[in-house]
Amino acid sequence: MSPVFRFAPSPNGHLHLGHAYSALLNARMAAEAGGRLLIRIEDTDQTRCTTEFTRDALEDLAWLGLEWEQPVRIQSEHMADYHAMLEKLWALSAIYPCFCSRKEAPRLAAIDPDGQPLYAGKCRSISQEEAQKRITCGMSHGWRIDMSAAGDAPASVWGDVVIAKPRLGSSYHIAVVTDDALQGVSHVVRGKDI
Repeated sequence: MSPVFRFAPSPNGHLHLGHAYSALLNARMAAEAGGRLLIRIEDTDQTRCTTEFTRDALEDLAWLGLEWEQPVRIQSEHMADYHAMLEKLWALSAIYPCFCSRKEAPRLAAIDPDGQPLYAGKCRSISQEEAQKRITCGMSHGWRIDMSAAGDAPASVWGDVVIAKPRLGSSYHIAVVTDDALQGVSHVVRGKDI
């Protein structure tokens, strides 16, 4: 099976030199490995991303001489995929809905050694039945990974990370992992800053 690379900009501004370098590097590595290059538009944050920036990004990549498989996956068109993944993870008890407000969560948080707030898991103990009642009643909620159930990293180190926000329907975490799995992405090339 040939390797699958992807370049996935967020259209919240124009591409810059770093984007160009990353896109060209992914294309070169895919070509050298006899692989495929995919372009994905990571636009789940609809408050900052625009269709104009999406159009401009694709035009800029074509101007660089890049060629990629079609169609381009645009995350905002696949929210149902992320919702289905959230349902699957909830059925596995890997995540839970968090009903804490943005103001309340930091107040309840512990502080890690680097000074970052770590969510203490207040909503983790709510039963799925009670949580479903709250969701059905329309209570605003996000989704968090239950790090206490994850064997690889203790919750005290990471806290229960938000993977879906109330008004966005998804976050980078769940969308990118879902898309990588659905698209068969095997190689991810990132900068040192990530």
